[in-house]
Amino acid sequence: MQQTPNPPQRLQLSSHDYTGRDKSDALRELFGRVLMHVDLWPCEGAVPLDFTVTLLPLGAGAAYAYSEHTPAHFEHKTAYVSAGADDLLLTTTQDGCVIRAAGGDLEIPAGGFVLHSKARAHEFIHLRGGRTASLQVPRAALARWGARLEEAPLRRLPQERPEPALVMGYAQLLAKIPQPSASLLQSARLHLQELMADMLAPAKQGAQPPGRDAVDVPRLALIQRDILARIAQSELSLAQIAHLHHITPRQVQRLFAREGTCFSDYVRDARLEQARAALANPAQRHRRVLEIALENGFDDFSAFSRAFRRRFGMTPSEVRGIAG
Repeated sequence: MQQTPNPPQRLQLSSHDYTGRDKSDALRELFGRVLMHVDLWPCEGAVPLDFTVTLLPLGAGAAYAYSEHTPAHFEHKTAYVSAGADDLLLTTTQDGCVIRAAGGDLEIPAGGFVLHSKARAHEFIHLRGGRTASLQVPRAALARWGARLEEAPLRRLPQERPEPALVMGYAQLLAKIPQPSASLLQSARLHLQELMADMLAPAKQGAQPPGRDAVDVPRLALIQRDILARIAQSELSLAQIAHLHHITPRQVQRLFAREGTCFSDYVRDARLEQARAALANPAQRHRRVLEIALENGFDDFSAFSRAFRRRFGMTPSEVRGIAG
């Protein structure tokens, strides 16, 4: 019988976990050169180096990393990676940075994206610290999707293109799933690789356009994330979500139709599920049902009660009674 592979293990690192006298040297050697494959040190005049890193392996050499750090230098040296490694990284930083390489300095604005290669020596200079996220993909994986890349690329990506944010947003979403399955990570990795290949070598340069799943699955996941983040807003609308994702309302509806539902049904069901969870929580028994309904975006109590009963076969009060 074929066994289902175990999902890669998430790794979390923090400089706060080490308190020895030689903390600075230890961080530079163990966390930097050995684990992260970079040389790191604080910016001149800045506070001592501190950081936290979350690393999610996606399998087959792909990985996502998110870090929060004080002002620092992160130098990528080819000597710190295995011979022949030419993995590519898509990186974005909240507060902007400067990349120093043999050809000069490259300034990356806040929220900007850069494509860089492990096969090229270069240095990130984060003068303000902040948050940085990177997605690593083997170059060979992108080549399979038709991407034609220069040797050891280092380039800033146009800010007006939506694809980098879609790629990174989906990777960030995966990293927040407590225990993603191996099959989910494999599927997500293929979507991300196909999206990156199209982003870096558009069809007019000879690459094949991405399949519909490669675009639709990440985009719908991010739309659902943003809906849930705004679920308490009674004014939440299809037009608002479409504008947020730079697509048309019709395109949003098409994405939900793939799942056999529509925007309004998804929003209603999400609100009902959250209301049911609150009503079933003994710690919230002191709260009025009307308050819970309003908190979850229902501004008509009668409509809430009817929808609740259709969905769960019970009234809100009955759910609360069962919870005790």
